[in-house]
Amino acid sequence: MKASKLVEILNGEVFTETTFDPDKELNCAFSCDLMSDALMLLRNVDEGFSEIGILVTGLVTVQGVRTAEMLDLPAILLVRGKKPNAMVIEEAKRANIMMIGTKYTMFSANGKMYEHGIQGISEYENAQNI
Repeated sequence: MKASKLVEILNGEVFTETTFDPDKELNCAFSCDLMSDALMLLRNVDEGFSEIGILVTGLVTVQGVRTAEMLDLPAILLVRGKKPNAMVIEEAKRANIMMIGTKYTMFSANGKMYEHGIQGISEYENAQNI
């Protein structure tokens, strides 16, 4: 789905206006608050995931941005109404990563995304193996 649609269905707030691409296709997501889990699990996923993937987290630190950057993910979705500070926003802009926020919990945000066709790692990998 287009990033603009993601913002719409999640009643989202765009924190990085200069890097936000409303037409960017975001079709996969991975959710966690432990960046070590993201690095461990996503490093073995087909690189196509990185082109269309979203890191969903409640972590509003530079470490979250650096994790998304290392994994070449184009977007971070911050859940539970978390707001990044200026330094985190600037780091996301520097890394050319879209940062979006929602008031939904991680569970609810994931459900809404799944309901609208966003795939998780399992579905993405199964589709690649067909």
